[in-house]
Amino acid sequence: MSAQPFLILDCYFDEKGAAPNFCALLGDEPRVVVRAVTEELPQDLDAYRGILVSGSKANLPSPEPWMDPLLDLIRGAQRTQKPLLGICFGHQAIAVALGGPLAVRQAPTSELGWEEIRTLAGNPILEGLPERFRCFVSHFDEVTPGTPGLSPLARSERCAIQAYQVAGSPIWGMQFHPEMDPLESETLVRNNLARHTSLQGTPDQVLNGRVDGRHLGRIVMKNFIRLASLTGS
Repeated sequence: MSAQPFLILDCYFDEKGAAPNFCALLGDEPRVVVRAVTEELPQDLDAYRGILVSGSKANLPSPEPWMDPLLDLIRGAQRTQKPLLGICFGHQAIAVALGGPLAVRQAPTSELGWEEIRTLAGNPILEGLPERFRCFVSHFDEVTPGTPGLSPLARSERCAIQAYQVAGSPIWGMQFHPEMDPLESETLVRNNLARHTSLQGTPDQVLNGRVDGRHLGRIVMKNFIRLASLTGS
């Protein structure tokens, strides 16, 4: 009997989408990709081993109709204890789905570039990562510190909740981007730095600090695959 596939909920608006980044980390693992912005989301979560929710240029504090089914799906994943990992927008969507609209706020200081992430607590999803590492971040909003039901796992200087686990559930969120292709991150810096009015420097100055964080993504994805397999066994 073949292994169940992972469900990738791609929340990008552009044609390429977020899925290629996640597929590269999943390797030979079977997967199903659904474009959450334009396609109907599946109802039967039992068909999947785990769920991945991508980033997006959308903002949870400015709701759009396509987000409602996504938030319902996340609530369903918690009810059924289906393993789920959200990145950036996905990280924030989990918080809003389970903690309400006040669980995400506009960040006092946005982030764009490569920041030092510091782990706060040991957790199976972070196993194998160093206590401090640099990774790409790109966001104007953030999970509100103190949101009930979220156990913080990592932070950066400007963002108090860079990662969390939903208490009592195999559900994790990460604000940073361990999955992102370096060319995509460079493009985001060049196109969007001017919108981050609280940040200083030119795009080239920000890019001087770039690192390829996909080795971190491979560790995280390996952990998620293992945890999803254990939960479903």
